[in-house]
Amino acid sequence: MDRDDFIYAAGYYPLMHDKEDWDRDLKLMKDSGINMIRTAELFNTWDRIEPEKGKFNFEFLDEFFDLCLKYDIKILLGTGTASPPYWLHELYPDVNILNNHGEQYPNNVSYTWACIDNPGYISEVERYLTVLIDRYKDHEALYAYQIHNEVSFPFMPLKEGDIDIYCYCNHTKKNFRKWIENKYETLDNLNYAYRWGATNTCHTSWEQVEPPKTKPTSWSSVTRWLDFRLFWMDNFVKFISWQNDIIKKYDTKHLTTTNIFFLKSQDPLGVLTALDQFEMAKVVDIIGYDLYPGSGNKLEKKPEFASMFLDMAKSTSKPLGKDYWLLETESGPINGWVLGPSRNVKGFDLIRNVFEAVGHDAKLTLYQGWREWDFQPLHWGAIVDLDGGKTERTVAAKKIGTVLNEYGKSFVKSNNNKGEIGILISKENAIVLNGMGQEDFLIKALRGAYTTFWEKGYNVEFVNEDLVKDGYVNKYPVLYMPFMSVIDDELAKGLDKYVSQGGTLIGTARCGMLGQYGWYNHKIPCFDLSDVFGVEATEVEAGINPNVSYSMKNYTGYWHKEVLQINDKNVDILARFNDDKPAVTINNYGKGQAVYFATHPDVAYLGEKSNLLWDIIDDILLPKGLSPKISVDYTNRSVKEVDVHYLGNEKEEYLIITNYVNKKHSGFFINGEKYVRISMKTDRQYHRAIDIMTEETIDMQKENDCILLETKIIKDQVKIIKLT
Repeated sequence: MDRDDFIYAAGYYPLMHDKEDWDRDLKLMKDSGINMIRTAELFNTWDRIEPEKGKFNFEFLDEFFDLCLKYDIKILLGTGTASPPYWLHELYPDVNILNNHGEQYPNNVSYTWACIDNPGYISEVERYLTVLIDRYKDHEALYAYQIHNEVSFPFMPLKEGDIDIYCYCNHTKKNFRKWIENKYETLDNLNYAYRWGATNTCHTSWEQVEPPKTKPTSWSSVTRWLDFRLFWMDNFVKFISWQNDIIKKYDTKHLTTTNIFFLKSQDPLGVLTALDQFEMAKVVDIIGYDLYPGSGNKLEKKPEFASMFLDMAKSTSKPLGKDYWLLETESGPINGWVLGPSRNVKGFDLIRNVFEAVGHDAKLTLYQGWREWDFQPLHWGAIVDLDGGKTERTVAAKKIGTVLNEYGKSFVKSNNNKGEIGILISKENAIVLNGMGQEDFLIKALRGAYTTFWEKGYNVEFVNEDLVKDGYVNKYPVLYMPFMSVIDDELAKGLDKYVSQGGTLIGTARCGMLGQYGWYNHKIPCFDLSDVFGVEATEVEAGINPNVSYSMKNYTGYWHKEVLQINDKNVDILARFNDDKPAVTINNYGKGQAVYFATHPDVAYLGEKSNLLWDIIDDILLPKGLSPKISVDYTNRSVKEVDVHYLGNEKEEYLIITNYVNKKHSGFFINGEKYVRISMKTDRQYHRAIDIMTEETIDMQKENDCILLETKIIKDQVKIIKLT
């Protein structure tokens, strides 16, 4: 396999299956187009390789490496640090992570039970990793290393209720105090930041600093909570970076990756699990993500989920000039134990999921796993049955493999069109709102904003505060800020510069209410943004859905109704509440514009189907020529049932068309068919459009700066059109 091949992979763990099955299983994988296997990252790893300290059992892995070489299948080798052997707990009894109730995380439950601050663990990791690298770095089957597995804290609670908060062991406390001292430098600075009305500790030494054991919902300090979660996010990034450095010290030939997640139902923005996706992407060669749209049946409940997830993955790698990998996706019926599965994942689901990822610029997809395991009756997918026999999913997997084998090199060279909309997200904002018990509102605002632009066909990307401050966001014509309650002075200056240079900034109620330390800012919008938007929110009502009048139509807002004071003569009032006070304003500022909503139109769109945001976007962006590159039209539309992705390079371009229809939306397809009309803005001249799955030629017309296609799609089937 060459570096320019698309990587079509699966997880396989030899000790989980009879040795007599290995050859047969790999032969079937090879026949299905699989060109990489991930192993030893979580199963069959350090805990099985070194069950007694210093006594290594590499024989099974040696044999498996050689067998993969026989079939010309590469290996993604896990470092195994998420699953250390039991003797580590015996040798270092304080190695298990400690929750906020003083309970050690038990052994024999789940991965990442060892605290990365424990010096004993760190020492053993370095020793084991050095041995592992030395053994396999020159093996021809090795392609890359996966560092750890889903690095974070456990996302399943030990008891009923919210997931536990970690870690409070003495080693973590020691490192947290160092982090705090480095941040605040003097005790006076610390005591200033840690002031709190309900109780007020005046620290006289750094040793008195304690990580908070409760959220601010218990009436405790917002600042302490913010610091502790930022510390742990930073700590996990450093841990992965440290392993990466060890690998590169001994092996500079092979790539490194690590797998993370986004929008996990138990901790959507990674606050409790301590995950900073943007920073994590910086410390490995290629960042990886794990996507399970069938778990919890998100396809039915959140139709935008997979697209939003993949756009986030792309957004963390793209600013670095890197690719990303989809390091896990479901391979069969998923989740639910005996009463499951959550979704009976079929072959057509595999095809859609893989080509959704390809259409979102992924350069690797991996099934987790190829075979299921007798001892884990959870429903965790599988391309084959429990005995390794073929299923209808095996047929689908081979169909995918055939396409990727023929067109994979071209897909790897190709990319999406440039981002058209940026959505600003902030770890500080997420941490503070999580601590206040209001993160769910932020998630709804994010989903509502994304869904609005996604359903319109815009190419949406996510950005964080650093990408605003360094000017990266200037490439986006529009920057949207959903429920962005925490904004400091530096970020406000970056947003000011963005608008001054020609960008369109959209903000919503409570914009910048909080700032440094999670404290009040004295104006809303805050700092420079009061000039950028040209308004000030002087009062607010909460817990209502205010009526809004815009362009002689009535709409519903959501939750907040701010009283806006107009402070700039250039401000125009676009919409009003029913008491005639401003609801939506627009200000010409520098070369750009700033739009302010005194309510939450994103949440209103998601929950109330209010089109206020939808209609105002059209009226502001379309006159500027800011329409999506690709527009899709079809009848009987409810949500975005048909998704079209552009992928192109200098020589070839593709339109990848996927579809999914909610079970409640009967009658969408007629006899399993639907005609869709696609318009794509382009300055290229095309001569032919071909469906690469069927070799059918599709009629194409040129109209001004667009090409127009009308094509028939089939229910649950993917269509890939090659333009030449």
